[in-house]
Amino acid sequence: MLRAKVRLTRSNQVTEMLRTSVRACAIAIFVMISVASCDRKSGEAVVIGKEHIDAALPTAGTPNAKSEPGPDAQIRAMADDEITVDGYVMKPRVRGTGRDPRALSHEQWIVKVRMLGNGRTIQVPADQSKWEKLRENDRVKVSYRRGKYTGTVWAAEIE
Repeated sequence: MLRAKVRLTRSNQVTEMLRTSVRACAIAIFVMISVASCDRKSGEAVVIGKEHIDAALPTAGTPNAKSEPGPDAQIRAMADDEITVDGYVMKPRVRGTGRDPRALSHEQWIVKVRMLGNGRTIQVPADQSKWEKLRENDRVKVSYRRGKYTGTVWAAEIE
């Protein structure tokens, strides 16, 4: 009876249902993202190290680059003249240069700090002037975002 008065056809009914359910879904997604976001943390920290990494050298693209090891790939022992830095294996003379596997398209000034509150070690990118002023054992205030579920540190900065 109501359909006859309002003149709703099948396609109008579907459109009306979608319109109301899309709003509800958008609100639900917004709430989920806000609940699952990162926590903002800050606190005192002690500088335990500094490192400068030059910009990566320009390289030609490798046409046969593979992101996964083949089925016959084997783990090799680390050579005596290699070091491990942040999970990367490299020669000591390559560290901090444009050939460093951590090098990006721009220079990096990294300050390694240990949080006084929880003992967590964080690598904080800094600008060159801050990096030059800091010395080991200096106290700094650091703010960062920590993922609620993974504990991963995002967007750390020295205040």
